[in-house]
Amino acid sequence: MPLISVVIPVYNEAQNLKTSLPSLFRQVFKDIEVIAVDEGSTDGSLELLLRHERAGRLQLLHSRYDAGPLVACNDGARIAIGDWLMFFNARDLLLFDHLSRMAEAMARHPDIELFINAYQCMSGQRGLIKVSPLPQGVLGRLDALAAYAHEDFIHPYAACLRRQRFLALGGFPEQYSHGGEDYFWLKALCELDAIHYDDTVTSLWQEAEGGLRWGNILPPHPARDLPGTYRKRLTRREWRWLLAAVNRKLLDWGMENKRWGYPVRPTLGALRLSGMTSEHWPLLLRLILPHAWSRRLLDHSK
Repeated sequence: MPLISVVIPVYNEAQNLKTSLPSLFRQVFKDIEVIAVDEGSTDGSLELLLRHERAGRLQLLHSRYDAGPLVACNDGARIAIGDWLMFFNARDLLLFDHLSRMAEAMARHPDIELFINAYQCMSGQRGLIKVSPLPQGVLGRLDALAAYAHEDFIHPYAACLRRQRFLALGGFPEQYSHGGEDYFWLKALCELDAIHYDDTVTSLWQEAEGGLRWGNILPPHPARDLPGTYRKRLTRREWRWLLAAVNRKLLDWGMENKRWGYPVRPTLGALRLSGMTSEHWPLLLRLILPHAWSRRLLDHSK
């Protein structure tokens, strides 16, 4: 039985798969199974995956047409047999030691259920943006929530989570067409006593071209639903950092809504005053000011 099951949701990613799949197959660590879940591709992705399946490199699964990557990930997770799950985006790249570093950390910390490595973001032609590193090693729930309140330090398609824990958490929430992966990883941080973080960059995350678009955003961010679930299950300090993390996601998504013409009132109504930090107030001001004034504020802050 493989140690790690890698699940890849695919929908019309033929060109990206030509580089992303080799980065996975060239991993130093080989005790894995690869499950590609096609969502009805029409650009040649399916034929490419079929060739790799015939070569014995992966198992091909067909998901519901255009159901979305979270549904595809859940479908793949249900048939996976590895002790651990890693989800992989067809646009992204893994460095050769991504899985080997995680496997070594798993052996050192058998009680930990979530392993995260640092990553860099590829944003078009703007070069690589490194996510600020956290302390190397084991982080308790409080420190993990505090870190997420400042930054998305979890690459949603390159972290390793114990498969039984993923299934016990209900998998990715399929009711959210966007933002569900953020919701899930923040929920996992609330549930787990501790995580392991490796500050070595082992994956490259390619931002979607053009970012979020009109018609793709349903304000406010689904993370707003988490506080009601964990109000009585977290300590007061953990609860405050959860609120801060939710506020950050709401504000970030609220700015995208404003950019593409969505109203910001739903976002404002979902913010929690007790979770506001010094980093949030400038974003809130930009959100509520007219475009011209918010642009001036942004230029002044640079």
